[in-house]
Amino acid sequence: MRYPEERRLFEELWKNPAAIENANMKSAKLHNNEIVKMLAGTPLPTEYGSWTYIVFGDMTNGQFHTAIVYGNAAKSLKRSSRTLLRVHSACGTSELFHATNCECREELEEALKRIRKAGSGIVIYMNQEGAGNGIEAKVKAYSKAFTWKNGRVVGARSKDGKPISIYDAYKFLGYPQENRSFAVSAAILKKLGVKKVRLMTNNPKKIEGLRKHGIDVEPYGIHIKPKNKIMREHLKAKAKLLGHNIDEKDL
Repeated sequence: MRYPEERRLFEELWKNPAAIENANMKSAKLHNNEIVKMLAGTPLPTEYGSWTYIVFGDMTNGQFHTAIVYGNAAKSLKRSSRTLLRVHSACGTSELFHATNCECREELEEALKRIRKAGSGIVIYMNQEGAGNGIEAKVKAYSKAFTWKNGRVVGARSKDGKPISIYDAYKFLGYPQENRSFAVSAAILKKLGVKKVRLMTNNPKKIEGLRKHGIDVEPYGIHIKPKNKIMREHLKAKAKLLGHNIDEKDL
């Protein structure tokens, strides 16, 4: 029975998915193997119009990722020389449960609206919770960044009174503040026949990451006004610690 071996693998995937991904990425490069596989696709009606929904298997870590293409992908992708794109990392707390500490859900919705207005484009939705550190790391970091006060959740503060950001918490727990690879995102684009994109992001590392893997990127800023104090501090931390292009006037 191989269950103990499989259990160790599962636990490693929960604790440090990026380590497994990186090791398998190196192996794939060495043996010239593909790192993504197109699994299935379907037309999909949504609140933002009619799209093509495509699922990809990630050969580096066993995850699945999705690409949602506006309109009939077989036709719409051929019409644009530079594709409007959002590469978006999953954030279940925001997108499923409407957590108010980050702007992830609002950014995703804004990208869908922009693409609908443009009449073509793609959102690649990556299962990279916790800045690539995984869901376990994300929840542990949240437990350092938030606390209870008078029956409400508020941002935690250090002994000297400074806000503790999620990125401070990652560092305290021994995780990288940014641990995402964009090799798989680039591979998905190539599977779709897309090599030139207009990328909706304020993250220079995302731009650099796609360019590193052969995608011609034209940046296109996207920014969400903070709705509350916790979200404002989160965006400040992104700018200060990760180098995101977020101006003080946008906060």
